[in-house]
Amino acid sequence: MTLLAHRIRDVRLSWLLARSQRGDRAAFRRLYRLLHGPVSRYVRRRVRPPPDAEDVVAEVFTRLVESLDRIDARRVTVLAYALTAARNAVVDRARRGAAAVDALALPAPQPVPDPGQRLEARQALDALRAGVERQPDEVREMLGLRFADGLRHAEIAAVMGLSEPAVRQRLSRAVRELRAQLGKVAISKELANGF
Repeated sequence: MTLLAHRIRDVRLSWLLARSQRGDRAAFRRLYRLLHGPVSRYVRRRVRPPPDAEDVVAEVFTRLVESLDRIDARRVTVLAYALTAARNAVVDRARRGAAAVDALALPAPQPVPDPGQRLEARQALDALRAGVERQPDEVREMLGLRFADGLRHAEIAAVMGLSEPAVRQRLSRAVRELRAQLGKVAISKELANGF
């Protein structure tokens, strides 16, 4: 997503939030529809089985409705606020003893007719997964927010309660390490796009 597309998304969500805060139900329905996809994807990568993930998503939107008047889109983007609520709900669930899953769900390799190419794609994906797994939990979370959720550094900082420079530095270091580790493995363009 380009910087312009991010800005357009942020302005649209802020406008819908402001209308929702003034009681416009149609605006809230549109806001819900726009936020549901990103929140749902975030939760589904981290919570299994799917019915449990749906419960967490419902909990996130309940929290959002309850805090609607307190959301300040000038301080944090609406998407970052929603994903922070999702992250908090997932953490709360984990504290209650429910297991979470990988924050960076990597795609399965696309079917390739040639068995040799299929094996290479599987090995590359396994190497990438192993490299990501060696990262600290916080960095894996950042990688997921950046490459799976498509958030910008400032949004990741808001979601994780860190400074933007800290996020930039940790992500840059992690990506350099992954590139160095994976330099020995043939990575397809699709898998390497984010790295």
